[in-house]
Amino acid sequence: MKILKIKSLNINSLKGEFEVDLEKFLKDESLFAITGPTGAGKSTILDVITCALYGRTARLSNPNELMSRHTGECLCEVEFEVKGKVYRSSWSQKRARKNADGAFQSAKMEISEVESGKVLESYLSKVPKYIEDLSGLDFDRFIQSMMLAQGSFDAFLKAKENERSSLLEKITGTQIYKQISQEIYQTYTSKNDEIKLDENLLGNIELLSNEVVVEKTLVLNNSKAQKLELDTKVNDLKKVINWLENLQKLETDNNRYIQEFEQITLEKENKKEDFVRLDLANKALNIQPIYQEKNSLTQIINQDKEKLEKLQKELIELKQQLESKTNESLKVKDELDKEKISFDTNSKKLQEVRTLQTKIESKLQNIKELENKISSQNEQKTKLNEDLKVLKTNQERIENDLKTINDYLIKNKNDESLKEEISLISKNVNDYKDVLKLLKQIEEKLQNNSLNEKILQDSFSKAKKEFDEIKILFDLKDKEYKELEIQTSSFNQKEANNRDRLKSIEKLITSIDEYKRLLEFILKEENIISSSKDESKIIKTNIEEKTKLINEIQTHIQTLNDKREAELLIAKYESDRVNLKEGEECFLCGSKEHPFVNHRKSVNADETSSIIAQKKQIFDEENKALRTFELNLSKLETKVESSTLELNKLSKNKEEIEQVFSSLNFILMDDSKTNLEEEKQLLEKELRNIVKIRDEKEKVLAQRDNLQKELNTKQTLVLQNEQELYKLKSLIEQLQNEQIQNTSKKQSLEEELSKVYTKYELIFDEKFEENFRAIVVKKDSFIKNETSKKELDTKLQGLSVQRKELDTKIISIELSLKTEAEQLSKISNETKELQIQSKAILDVSDLNIFEKEITSKFNIIYEKYNSLSKELVTLNSRNESLNSQIIELNQRLIDNSTKLEETKQNFNKALVENSFTSKEEFEKALLSKEQKDVLSLMCKALEEKYTQIQTLKTDTSKKLSEQKELNLTDKELQTLNDKLKELQTATDELQKSIGSLEKELEINASNMKKHEDKIKELEKKKEAFKVWIKLNEMIGSASGDKFAKFAQGITLEQLIYLANKHLQILSPRYELQRSSDSSKLLEIEIIDGFQGDVVRGVNTLSGGESFIVSLSLALGLSSLASQKISIDSLFLDEGFGTLDSDSLELALNALNQLQSSGKMVGVISHVEALKERIPLQVKVEPKGDGTSVLELS
Repeated sequence: MKILKIKSLNINSLKGEFEVDLEKFLKDESLFAITGPTGAGKSTILDVITCALYGRTARLSNPNELMSRHTGECLCEVEFEVKGKVYRSSWSQKRARKNADGAFQSAKMEISEVESGKVLESYLSKVPKYIEDLSGLDFDRFIQSMMLAQGSFDAFLKAKENERSSLLEKITGTQIYKQISQEIYQTYTSKNDEIKLDENLLGNIELLSNEVVVEKTLVLNNSKAQKLELDTKVNDLKKVINWLENLQKLETDNNRYIQEFEQITLEKENKKEDFVRLDLANKALNIQPIYQEKNSLTQIINQDKEKLEKLQKELIELKQQLESKTNESLKVKDELDKEKISFDTNSKKLQEVRTLQTKIESKLQNIKELENKISSQNEQKTKLNEDLKVLKTNQERIENDLKTINDYLIKNKNDESLKEEISLISKNVNDYKDVLKLLKQIEEKLQNNSLNEKILQDSFSKAKKEFDEIKILFDLKDKEYKELEIQTSSFNQKEANNRDRLKSIEKLITSIDEYKRLLEFILKEENIISSSKDESKIIKTNIEEKTKLINEIQTHIQTLNDKREAELLIAKYESDRVNLKEGEECFLCGSKEHPFVNHRKSVNADETSSIIAQKKQIFDEENKALRTFELNLSKLETKVESSTLELNKLSKNKEEIEQVFSSLNFILMDDSKTNLEEEKQLLEKELRNIVKIRDEKEKVLAQRDNLQKELNTKQTLVLQNEQELYKLKSLIEQLQNEQIQNTSKKQSLEEELSKVYTKYELIFDEKFEENFRAIVVKKDSFIKNETSKKELDTKLQGLSVQRKELDTKIISIELSLKTEAEQLSKISNETKELQIQSKAILDVSDLNIFEKEITSKFNIIYEKYNSLSKELVTLNSRNESLNSQIIELNQRLIDNSTKLEETKQNFNKALVENSFTSKEEFEKALLSKEQKDVLSLMCKALEEKYTQIQTLKTDTSKKLSEQKELNLTDKELQTLNDKLKELQTATDELQKSIGSLEKELEINASNMKKHEDKIKELEKKKEAFKVWIKLNEMIGSASGDKFAKFAQGITLEQLIYLANKHLQILSPRYELQRSSDSSKLLEIEIIDGFQGDVVRGVNTLSGGESFIVSLSLALGLSSLASQKISIDSLFLDEGFGTLDSDSLELALNALNQLQSSGKMVGVISHVEALKERIPLQVKVEPKGDGTSVLELS
């Protein structure tokens, strides 16, 4: 990943827009400095990079704080390259309306391809993730990889032992290992507390002894037997009581229905006249439609005669108007024809004159255009003459410059060959520099490797001796283990058999207890089902009787309601009947006869309402009793269903246990459980002995394995030393061969370069690089003059072409001016002739006014004629309409008169058919709808009531006879009720006792189940807890230091390995290693190759040496963080302020070495000496108002 361009707008002190194009700025260089006073905004450039890529910075928790003060928007943008493709990522922030005082709006981020402009992602939350996937670096790894922590590692090297752990954790980001250690310890503690809590809860569960359970079960069974006997007595007594109550009720109802039937029979005889009157009204209703049709036709005929007389009068007046308007229309038509002829003649002349006027205007426009064109061409001719004069002057100047360049090229003809040779010369010079450098490095490596060979040989001998000693101890321990292995080989099968038998015994003991419990529950459920079914039969009989009685009462109530409605209707018109007079029409129905006035019938609706209320009360009471029976039946059925399901479940469980007994060939006996428990104790004792011997074997195995690991480690060390010794000897031999080859190459290059330098009058000596630059200057000067000559030749040719073009244009303009003057004269003469022709046809001052006058006059007469024509059309249309209406009315009068005669004949015929002697008798029989409905309803109610009471009387009498035949008892009802109350009280007390005992036994069974489940759960938890015990022993701790220090040690070893690679480039003299002292595992030591590989402490390093070591560690962390991602841009922030001049020189040499590795390195510092040694600089200059500007130099 490489940073190519940085752009910002209003970021902290960098107010305004700034852009740094690192590709153009650096060109072929890789090292540059970001300089400026403290606080000017140097580190802000790094904030711009991280914010553009990840939307946050290492220094600020809130990116909104990046926006410069008194501004309304800000931007961070970076272009970077990954795997050959260039991307652009940006972060932007605005205030409301871009006002400096506005509220912050939501920030935006976007990443796109630079080449195509395609937007890849544009969500604030998704762009950092996209960059992480693209580059392989999250924010923390990016900071560690590109922003070198040289200052942090300098602090790490100088820190005390107890401070190094936290510093290393902060630098490398290994906080996770401390968290893992703490979480393991916390999990271990919480699970340990959880197990202790479960053990306490297990002890708190209270269980009844087996003797108490047996005793309570026996008492429960006896209570249930007693209750069953009492329930049978109660049910028998209830049947007798119900019979007595029903008998009393039937006797009462029978007497009442006999009285009611006598009353309804008398009432029906008294209202016989109403039935006759209703019959006559129904017959009159058959004739009423014909009677109404006759009256309607008579009325329609009278109306049509009146309308005909009115239309005939209107027709006479209309004919007079029509004649007057026809005469007026003919007169206006003659005036219109004369005016039409005059209007057509003037319109034709007007059209001819307008055509001539159009031609005249066109000619005048042509004259104006020609005059403008002639003026323009005269101006153009003047400008072309001036341009020709300037062109001649430039041509003379270029010819003089061309002569000077030709003289230089002839004089320096020898430099022309440099154009082809310069690349080869440059290559040879660079190769010569590389060979000198390489020879120096090979010499240093040969010295170092010779010393390393001696040290490695001593290390190999020591490791071999230690390996042989450990091998002897391992063989002894291996022999001891094999003896124990033989001893325990026979244990496996025996242990497996014992454990299988132990599981079977435990299963049998559990099954025996469960089997006994199931037998007790099955007996209990069978008793419940039997008693509930007997009780259900009794209740069903009661329900059937109650249902039948309720239906009878409901029918009687309906009959009474109908009667009450009829009585209310009769009473409703009582006050209106007083006002009726014989021979006058009723104001409701129109009838002239009023029978109810003289023959009033007494009705008592209140009495009927009172009877209905009594019946409804009886109905509600019986209905309530029915619901009670139904509810009790539902409860019993639910109880039977529930007990049946429970019984099936218990039987199934019992069969499963019997199958277990059968599969284990077990026969249940009284002492079976005791025998099984004794066998279980013997098996457990044997298993404990086997486990003890096996533990001893495992202990020996662990000791042997530890010796094996130590033996393997020493063996690996011996092999490694042997391989490294072989590699070192091969490397020394290889370096010696390279030294011979590069010495030969150096001599060859010196000879070739000496010849080239002599050719161009230069000497090849120690100043060969300076002289090479002089050759480059010669080459550049010759090429520059050659290029200038070509450019001037091209310009001279262009000027000659331009001169010819100007001459041609001037001649063309002069010819065009002559032609256009002749054309102007011709058009002027044609215009004058057309004006004379126009005046001869129509001599008026304004054509538009003339046209308006003749048009207006014609339109007035035309509109008058149109108006008269429309009036005539309207009058004719009205005349036709009136004639049509008169004919239609005459025909309708004829048709309706014929129809009226037919209707009168039908009406007379219908009177005879329905037994009416005259029209007056028919009209008297007619009743209004309301009167007929009242009469019909009253008769119907009376008939239905009669039928209902007759039915109730017959049914009640029959039931009474049936009940008397049963004769269940001769005792009084009160005596039986008192006896029932005593039995129910005894039953209730027994039920309470049974419920209490069942609840107590149920709780005990539940507690036993909980106890067993809790034991199993506790065993599972303890088994799972073993893992956490082991983890806590290995890496768990309350502070997190146990695992953190182990992980930091591994991280530090990886870091030192990577840092040594960079240190070989920065300064081959030094090599880092981790301290072998167990009390100083996080301390770093320095191997000084120039002092015989002596090991030094970091506190002995000078300022410059400390800088190089911390820089190599920072580069190592960058490599560690970036893993396989190539990081081609590095930034080093400060770290130079405390260096003296010698140390600074050493640091700068190291940076130059780093530059040669091909990485772009940006150094941020305010040290003046550093600024002078790094020519390429991004200067951050304060303006004095708290803001700064960027300058590139």
